[in-house]
Amino acid sequence: MTVRFALRALCTLGAVSLIGYGMLQPLEADVRWLLCLWAAAPLIGLAAWLSLPAAPRTLPRNIANVGLSILVGFGMLSLQLLRQQVVLAGAIYAHVVVNADGSTSSNVRPVLDSQRILRGRMLDRKGEVLVDSEAVDGFGRRTYPLADRYDPAAFSNVVGFFSTRYGQSSLEATYAEYLTGQWGNEWERLRERFVGGTPRGNDLTLTLNAELQAQAAAALGGRTGSVVVLDPRTGAILALVSQPGFDPRQLSFDPGTSDWEAENLRVGHYWSELMTASAGQPLLNRPTQGLYPPGSIFKTVTAIGVLEHPEVGQPNTITCPETFKPEADAPPVVNAVSNLARLTGEPASLERVYAYSCNTAFAQYAIRLKPELLSETASRFDILPPQPQRSSSYSAFTDLPAAQSLSSVEADFLTYPRALADTGYGQGQLLVTPLQMALVAAAVANDGVMMQPYLVQKVTRPDGGVILAHSPRAIRTTMSPETARIMRANMGAVAQYGFGKSVDDYTPPGILVGGKSGTAEHVPGQPPHAWFIAVAPLDAPRYAVAVMLERGGEGSHAGAELAGQVLAAAFATE
Repeated sequence: MTVRFALRALCTLGAVSLIGYGMLQPLEADVRWLLCLWAAAPLIGLAAWLSLPAAPRTLPRNIANVGLSILVGFGMLSLQLLRQQVVLAGAIYAHVVVNADGSTSSNVRPVLDSQRILRGRMLDRKGEVLVDSEAVDGFGRRTYPLADRYDPAAFSNVVGFFSTRYGQSSLEATYAEYLTGQWGNEWERLRERFVGGTPRGNDLTLTLNAELQAQAAAALGGRTGSVVVLDPRTGAILALVSQPGFDPRQLSFDPGTSDWEAENLRVGHYWSELMTASAGQPLLNRPTQGLYPPGSIFKTVTAIGVLEHPEVGQPNTITCPETFKPEADAPPVVNAVSNLARLTGEPASLERVYAYSCNTAFAQYAIRLKPELLSETASRFDILPPQPQRSSSYSAFTDLPAAQSLSSVEADFLTYPRALADTGYGQGQLLVTPLQMALVAAAVANDGVMMQPYLVQKVTRPDGGVILAHSPRAIRTTMSPETARIMRANMGAVAQYGFGKSVDDYTPPGILVGGKSGTAEHVPGQPPHAWFIAVAPLDAPRYAVAVMLERGGEGSHAGAELAGQVLAAAFATE
């Protein structure tokens, strides 16, 4: 009897723990919840069976067992309904699904419910109003003061759209409860319900520098790509540009028009234009959602792994041969430029093979590090190996939808020598976002400490009271300060004499810049992606930059020039 009681208690405790843990999982972790639910089902059944008095196997007892199984099944269904309709009801109501092309699928009812609310403003870091609302015939209409000075498309993938037909995206979606006053302004909502008045939501003050954002978009010049500018000391995002963009004004319904049907047709027509193949996926926020092979900018991560493990990596004992065969029956690794050894020296140093971007040297470094150390180094920067239970979203950045960067697509990919070698110089199955590579540059600039990126500085009530304020937070220390110092010197060598000198042509006199170019192969027969990461000023960095041009050609030319122009704009708009 004692054993039976103890077993029943253990089953009950296990089932309750699994269900409790599963209930607390976010909406995106449905698989985890279902696994917990299915694992708890037999434990609940066994606990219930052990609660029945011992009896021989007779027809009534068999019927009771069948009934018990049915009750357990109904109990599981009830728990599923409890989670969906009670525990996560609010999250499901406001949930926004971001599709592969950047378009969103969401419940439009929250948007319709908030039509009579003047949604809160969005302001840049200097207080310039970017997005506002005005009352029109008892309804709230979204307005865009930013259009008076800038191209609205330059800001579209940050502020997002607010549409009664197509829902909401970007900050309009992730901060919808604050913008509508549902969070942080509850007493005001209650007063308006009884006393009356036009409800107004809370304001968002962004870390964005509007002038820098506009100039960075102008530097892109209509090319498809991304620009990210961070303050490496805090993680504040100063610019986040995605091209092509869209005009959020065209998706906003105007309730003041006399012909609502025609207004809906106008909005629908513009949406259809955005969905055409020729539009180039303008709803995709490329800096945070675009996943690309990084090319040679990933050599920064490999170099950090070598410096952090010098006994294995042997940083300054390396060669730069024309070809390198990591395994006998695999195609060799080759350099993009022939006879690089004349520039790197033989034997070479880490600084020179980094400055001249020698593929064969970094393939050798990766082989030395082996899969464990290379993967561990990449994981420090949240470039993670694939795992079935892992979310596809980057959890360290929540202001906008962001994809998780991956060191490989297949779990065992790095176990193959040629695959490991390819990954070491930035190819293989690597898939990273421009934001992630900006964080790599920022960690080098910040003595190895990678700060959490953020876009919303504070949320304030209409009366100015602060509801939410962001304080800089460190994610982790990714390398020692000494390794960071050496890497800044290596990045300085790229800008001074290596394959990336043109980045220095645009910055103000007397300011030293460090950087790394990347030319990433992706689809055979198409031009490579052009990358560049940079930090400046090199002695006390205030800016970390990542630029990426889809099918843009050589990173040492197009990428370096774009990064230089963006840095020049950053210094000019301080």
